[in-house]
Amino acid sequence: MKRRTLKVLALAALAIGVMFQAGCSNSSRPSEVLASTPLAMDKAGASVSVDFNVTQAHVATGRRLMVALNFPLTDGRKLENTLLQNDTPVFIEVDYVHDGLSTPVLTQDNEALLHPSEKRTDDHLARLNLYGTDAETAFVLIAGFLPPKPGRYTVTIKTVRDEPLFAGIATTVKVATFYNTGE
Repeated sequence: MKRRTLKVLALAALAIGVMFQAGCSNSSRPSEVLASTPLAMDKAGASVSVDFNVTQAHVATGRRLMVALNFPLTDGRKLENTLLQNDTPVFIEVDYVHDGLSTPVLTQDNEALLHPSEKRTDDHLARLNLYGTDAETAFVLIAGFLPPKPGRYTVTIKTVRDEPLFAGIATTVKVATFYNTGE
């Protein structure tokens, strides 16, 4: 039984390593940032709304866009390890805005992307998912979304609870084309 457990753990470690290598690898198609803004993540209730434009070229690809969070690597990677081990939720809302009317756009955090048939308890909550790092920066997926048409959009991010490990960390919310997915 112990041998089987060790094999399972070794395979899990290998899978995680491959995932991080893919996330950290240089992409022939780097993410195009449509908008970005700072957001202090340490206190509950902090929020930011970001306007951005989606072009016909973005829609034509049929690929999701993403809302992500970047921050400088922390000492001992304490924050990064916490994100890997804990459920860190944020409120997210993406709206298509046309003629003064807002139409909600479905978002999917990493769990929803991996398990689309599972029902979420709240479509506006997303769990932060540490996608990868490079020598200086941590890259965190908040949620992905498929824009239905070109035009103006707004994304709103709001912290749900106090996250003291983010205190003093310069975090940036960005809307961009999805991370390198190995395509």
